[in-house]
Amino acid sequence: MTEMRKVAFKSRGIDIVGDLYLPSKSSPDRKGAAIIVGHPGTGIKEQASGLYARLLAEAGFTTLAFDTAYQGESGGEPRDIEDPYQRVEDFKCAVTYLSALGEGVDAQRIGLAGICASGGYGIFAAQTDVRIKAVAGVALMCTGAMARAALKDESGNISPEALHASLAPMGQARIAEANGAEGMTISILDYGGAGEYYSTPLGYHPRCTNKQLARSFELLLNYDSFAFIKWLAPRPLLLIVGTEPMKAFDTIPFSKTAYENACDPKELFVVQGRKHIDFYHETSESLPKLVEFFGKALCD
Repeated sequence: MTEMRKVAFKSRGIDIVGDLYLPSKSSPDRKGAAIIVGHPGTGIKEQASGLYARLLAEAGFTTLAFDTAYQGESGGEPRDIEDPYQRVEDFKCAVTYLSALGEGVDAQRIGLAGICASGGYGIFAAQTDVRIKAVAGVALMCTGAMARAALKDESGNISPEALHASLAPMGQARIAEANGAEGMTISILDYGGAGEYYSTPLGYHPRCTNKQLARSFELLLNYDSFAFIKWLAPRPLLLIVGTEPMKAFDTIPFSKTAYENACDPKELFVVQGRKHIDFYHETSESLPKLVEFFGKALCD
């Protein structure tokens, strides 16, 4: 049996709370390799990332799933804001935590697996943090690209008028919050069939608000997960994606864009018949691929 332990570390002064999974003595010998597992946007560690962390620990890896700042059991105000650079910093601080942990962890064998938004954030973090020796994205997306897509016209351009019209309310929201107003939020349940997971026993958890502060849009708009993806090489990259698009939006192109722009070594692993949300709970094909990938990348 794996052991799960509640842990905490700091990220820019914010308390980050995580679940550390330690493999049993009977698990395969992974030479001290450890994997950080990041949760989807608005998610928490008790959902998809915790599932993958536990299963990877059963396969012999030390794993860490944590609540990003502003969500779940972690600290940070305002709650539910999606700050891409804070998300990236959380990953880097998680690497520092594992590197100093002991518990048999080899600081030269740390990898990162991100699900959905964390797939993009994980790639961005690893571009300039060479302590991360291998990166995997499961049904990944770039939150910045998705924000920009909402403003593009039929020609794929963003006009100055559309940009200004979208950003003006963001500044006003900051002023309103400073004057004591409650920040306006949007629900992730309104997008792409997310309720199939978050509103059912598959993924429901009382600490998961499924909300994002609306003015997060301002922070996301000029963020790009893949702008410097070539910098990952020669560290390996694995991208896992399904063939079926989501109802309201299609995240498949994000994996294809990342794969096309990354340098070798890289792999795009396509799972037939799966859509984005399926990977949050269906691990029959994604988990063995992750075990194989990290086994070679971190343990050989």
